Amino acid sequence: MGAKDEDRAEERTGHREADLVTERLRADRRCIGPYDSRGCWGPWGGAIFSTIGTVSFGLITRVNAEYHPAARTAGARRFWHNPQLLRLISAYAIGYIHMSGVVSAAHIEPGVLDIFRFGTDLFMVLAGFLTAHVLGNNGRSAGAYLRTRLIRIVPLYWGVTILAFLVENYAMKSHQRTLSELFMSLAFVPFGPYPILYPTWTLLVIVEFSLIIAAFQLVSVKYGILYSAAFAVLLAVAGETSSIENPIFVFYTNPILIDFAFGIVIFKLSNSGLFPFKLPWSGAVTLAAAAVAFGALAAVLRPFCWPALPRLLALGMPMSVLLLGVVALEQLGVFSDSKLLNFLAKCTYAIYLTHWFVAIVSEKLVAESGDSARLASVLLFVTPMAVTCVSVLVYLFAEVPLTRYLSGRFTDS
Repeated sequence: MGAKDEDRAEERTGHREADLVTERLRADRRCIGPYDSRGCWGPWGGAIFSTIGTVSFGLITRVNAEYHPAARTAGARRFWHNPQLLRLISAYAIGYIHMSGVVSAAHIEPGVLDIFRFGTDLFMVLAGFLTAHVLGNNGRSAGAYLRTRLIRIVPLYWGVTILAFLVENYAMKSHQRTLSELFMSLAFVPFGPYPILYPTWTLLVIVEFSLIIAAFQLVSVKYGILYSAAFAVLLAVAGETSSIENPIFVFYTNPILIDFAFGIVIFKLSNSGLFPFKLPWSGAVTLAAAAVAFGALAAVLRPFCWPALPRLLALGMPMSVLLLGVVALEQLGVFSDSKLLNFLAKCTYAIYLTHWFVAIVSEKLVAESGDSARLASVLLFVTPMAVTCVSVLVYLFAEVPLTRYLSGRFTDS
C-alpha cells in the first residue's frame, strides 16, 4: 500500500470516528435517563451528577464548619461530656419507644421495648441539670433566659409540627388533625394526651418549666432556679392530691416535673464542692460507678420486676442517681472526649424532633412487607442510622442558621 492509500485509509478511519462521536452525541440527546441500555448519558445525567456534586460539596463544607467548633465548644464547657452523652442516649431511647410496630414484627418481647422508657425521665432530669448549669451560680435575667430558650426551642418545633400535621392529614389517612389542634400544638397548649407531633409532649413540659424559671428569675436572679424547683414539686403534689380532671391542669401538674427538680439539686450538689465525697480517687470512682450501675440496672429491671411502681420512683429517681454518678465521674476525670459524640450531642434536639418521621417510614416498610421479621430486625439498626443522618442535616441547615439569625436579631441592646 502506497503513502496516498495509507493517507486515504487514515482519513476514512477519522471520518468513521467522527461519525461515531456525532452519533453518540445524537444518541445522548435521545436518552431519557442518566444512563440507558445504549450506554449513553442523557440530558439529565450531567445535571444529576452536577447536583450531587454540589450538594455533597455543600454538605461537607457545612459539616467542617460546624464539626470542629462544636467539639471545641464541648471541650471548653464544664460538665459537657458525660451529661451530654446521656442526653444523646436518652434521645435515641425515646426514638426506639416510637418504633413499637418494628419491634413487634421482630418478635421482641414488649418488656424489652418498655425498658427504653427511661429515656424520657433521663431527658427531663438532664433538662433540669443543664438549665441550672446555664444559669450558673449567679443566675441570669428573666428576659435573657427566656429569649434564649424560645429561640432555641420554638422555630424548629413549629416547623416539624406543621410538617407532622401535613403528614398525618395527607399521608396517613387514619390520622386526621384539625386546625384548632394545630394551633394549640403550636402554642404549647395541651388538648389531650399528646400534641400533633406526639413525642414532643415532653417539650410542652420543658416549656412550662422554662416559663416557671423565668417567672422566678424576676423574683430572684440568684435563687430563682431553686424557687422554680420547689414550685415544680408543689405543682406535682397538687396534681396528685387534687380531684380536678381538666386536661390542661392534669398535664401541667404531671409528676414528671419533679425530675426537673432532681436535676437542679444534682447540679447544685455537684457544684458545691461537697461531691464527690472526701474519698481516695479509686474509692470515689467506685462509688460513682456504682451509682451509674444502680440507675441502669433499675431501668432494665423495671418492666419485669416492678412495672406498677409509680414512675417517679421507678424511673425518675434511678435516672437521677445515674446522672449523679456520671457527673461525679466527670469531676474525677473519667469522661468521654470523643469529637464525634460531642458533635452528635449538638444534634440531640433535632434527633428528638425528627425521629418520628423516620420511624413511621420504617413501620410502613414493615407493614408493606407483611410484618417481615427479617426486615424488622434490619430496620432496628438501620432506622437509628437514618435518624442520625436526618438530624445532622436538620441541625446543620435549619437549627443552626435559624438560631444564629434570631440570636443576632434579638440580642440585648
